[in-house]
This record gives sequence, structure tokens and C-alpha cells, in this order.
Amino acid sequence: MKRTDHSATRVAVLLAGDFACIAAAYLLACYLQGGEAGAFSELAWSRLVYLAGFLVCWPVAALYCFLFISRRRDNVITLLFDISRATLATLVVTGFFVAYYTPRGADPALLSSFGLGVLANLFVFRILVQLLLWSLRSHGRNERMMLIVGVNERTQELVRVIRNHPHYGYRIAGVLEEDPDRTRMLEEFNIAYLGNFDSLEEVLIKQVIDEVYICLPVRSRYETIQKMAHLCEGVGVGVRMIADLFPLRLATSRYHRMEGIPILALSTVPEHQPQIIAQRLVDIAISLSALLALSPVLIATALAIKFDSKGPVFFLQERVGLNRRRFRMIKFRSMVVNAEELRARLEAQNEVQGAMFKMQRDPRVTGVGRFIRKYSIDELPQLINVLRGDMSLVGPRPALPQEVSQYSWNQRRRLSVKPGLTGLSQVSGRSELSFRETVDLDLYYIDQWSILLVFKIILKTVPAVLKGRGAY
Repeated sequence: MKRTDHSATRVAVLLAGDFACIAAAYLLACYLQGGEAGAFSELAWSRLVYLAGFLVCWPVAALYCFLFISRRRDNVITLLFDISRATLATLVVTGFFVAYYTPRGADPALLSSFGLGVLANLFVFRILVQLLLWSLRSHGRNERMMLIVGVNERTQELVRVIRNHPHYGYRIAGVLEEDPDRTRMLEEFNIAYLGNFDSLEEVLIKQVIDEVYICLPVRSRYETIQKMAHLCEGVGVGVRMIADLFPLRLATSRYHRMEGIPILALSTVPEHQPQIIAQRLVDIAISLSALLALSPVLIATALAIKFDSKGPVFFLQERVGLNRRRFRMIKFRSMVVNAEELRARLEAQNEVQGAMFKMQRDPRVTGVGRFIRKYSIDELPQLINVLRGDMSLVGPRPALPQEVSQYSWNQRRRLSVKPGLTGLSQVSGRSELSFRETVDLDLYYIDQWSILLVFKIILKTVPAVLKGRGAY
């Protein structure tokens, strides 16, 4: 079997297809803007700089967004996101060049329709290419031969994934293992046993191997892995490490580079950057809209507080936020002015176990305060904290410094995300929950975080607040 490098062919085909999509989008945009045949022809020739600029910038943007690499293991969503990034970047650069360096300047209508056309064409073209490749690989074409070194539970998982996803286009040539009896774990997959670890050099010489997947524990097999990596490097075969460097219970790993320095990142908090950006945009949009829409309620509440008892309208309190950052949380004052001083006398009557203070009939609460606390109106000024970035709409409730000092080690993980105006505990019973139940819900939110879960909690918050259940 002959080794074949398809990278040059792949790049040439993709680039030619991309250029065709871009040219078609340009002609369509000119037709939509020009109308009649004569006007279309004149517009297409006079604005040819749009097409030229886009064609020059596109290969650079596409290369930066990894659109010319083999995407065997990527899903369609990842592909579409990368296409969108590259298209937007190219469109911005092209628009800037046309606006500032051509006599006529930019035509926003033509530029917009051109960009949308490019995006639509590239979506269709790249998805069709991906579907074609998946189909060919599922039928045994364009395969990559992989050799597995080491047999354990992770090996089983890897083989199962490869067999369940034939469109990845991988065929397992065999497995190397010191103890032949361990290969019984793979009997159901009918994978050939090619010898012990010392057989790697012979296998690389005699067989077609594109990638070597090493499934060995790094701590106990470091020298063996290093030797294998050097052997593979010598013949130009890629090496993939499938190893639990740090067998942590919750953290996920992510590889990236910092100025050429390879870094393995382990994190238990959400790191899906597009979704995190989306959540911040949602925070800004909803908090700003809510402040404007609820301004009559805010003004009425401020007046009621002022007439009900002496003291300021707002209550500013130091709270602990993301990674122990301190910030001043804003609330409508619902208690008497010296409430903090009186708390020390009431600690014995605390009705919640753990690092939290709650009393159903707290004598420090004013008449208006009791009402606004029941319907969470006192929390509305925290929309300003959300707008400033101290808080998010959804997350664990911000804790007091003295409460944080009583946290157990695991409970401190509540501080690994921004605190929220609402959260799972607010839509699941509020003050009726014990401190431990509240913490469990917060940690569940952190572990299961997604933008969809954020929206679900926001939608559940309104009826929970209107019922006023569990608030005091």
C-alpha cells in the first residue's frame, strides 16, 4: 500500500471552490443591486475591487480559521462557526479598504448583500464537501491507518468511538501491548495483536501507519512513550496521546499555545468562548432593557422606601464575586439602617445551617422591605451590577465575605463563575432550601452550564418571583 499526502490536493480543491462561491456571490449581489442587464454589467465592472479585495484576503482568513485542514473529527456546527469568522473578517477588511482607498467609497447595500451571499454559498459548498468526504470514508475511501499502543479502559473507549463513527475515516491496523492477555478487552472488536512495545519500529517499517495512538499512563511509562515518540518522529508518523495525565473528577482538558509554548489547560468552569460571549451579550441586552422598562417600578420603590423609614434608598454591600473578587452589590434597602450591627445579636436565631444567615421573621426588615423582598423587587438594582460586569443574570448568588470564610474546600467552587441575579436555587425554592441544597444546585449549574440552561433559568425566574414562594 502506498502512502499518499492529500493535503495539497485538498487545499487546491477547497480554494478553487471557495473562489467560485465568492465570485458567484459577487455577481448575484451586483445583479440584485443593478437590476437591468446593462446596469448589472456596468456595476459588476465598476465595483470589481470588491471581488478582488475579498479574493486576496480570503485565503489568509480561511487559513487562520483552519478551513484548509482535515476536519475528520469536527462537527458541522464547528465548521459553520469557522466559516462565519473567516467571512466576517474578510468582509471587514475588504470594506475598510474599499471605503478608504477607492474614490467612490463603499456601497453598504452591495457590501452587505455580497457578504451574505458569500456566507450562504460557502456554507452550502463546505457542507456538501464534508458530507461527500464522510460518505467516502464510510465506504472505505480516504482512510487513515491508526496503530494503538497499550490496552486499557481508555483504549476500549477510543476503539468504540472509531467504530461508531465510520465517517471519521479511520481503520485500526492493530494494537501493541506488553501483556497479550490484556488484549482480551478488545475481543468484541476483532483487532489484530501486532506484538509488544518493542515491535513498534518493525510495524512502522513494514505496514502503512498514518497515526499512532498511545494509550499508556504517562507517569509509569514516560521513557517508553518518549522512545516511541522519537521513533514515530523519525519516520514522519503522527503521534496522538490518549492518556489521563491527571485523573480529575470534573475538570476538562484543553490544549492551546501561548507564543509557541504548548499548554495543557485543566478547568472545571465553562470555557466555551462563543457561548460565554453570547451570555455576556444577553446580560447586557436584558439588563439594559429591564432597567428602562422597569424604571417606573424603580422610582415608585425608591419613593416608598424613603417615606417608610429613615435612611438611604439603596443599600451597598461588599460581596464576593468571580475568583474572590470583591464588589459593591446594589440593592434597595429593605432593613433598618443599623441592620448589620443588629445581625450579631441575632446569629443564635439563624434558621439556615451552614455559611448563610436567614430568618423568616427578621425584626430588622421594614414594612416596605418585607413586600419588596417577597417579590424580589429589592434585587432589581443589581441589574446595574450585571450591566457593569460584576454579576451575570444567572449564577450562584453573591456571598458575603464572612460566609465565604466558612466555606468548605469544595463549596469554594461556587466562586469559579460570576455570581448571578437569579439561579437554580431561586427557581427551586429560594429561602426554603438549606445551604447545602443551595450549594448543590449551584455546583450542578456550573458543571452543566450551557447558554440553553441560562435561558431556561431566566424563563423560570419570572413565575417563581411572581408567586413569591420561599422568599423572606
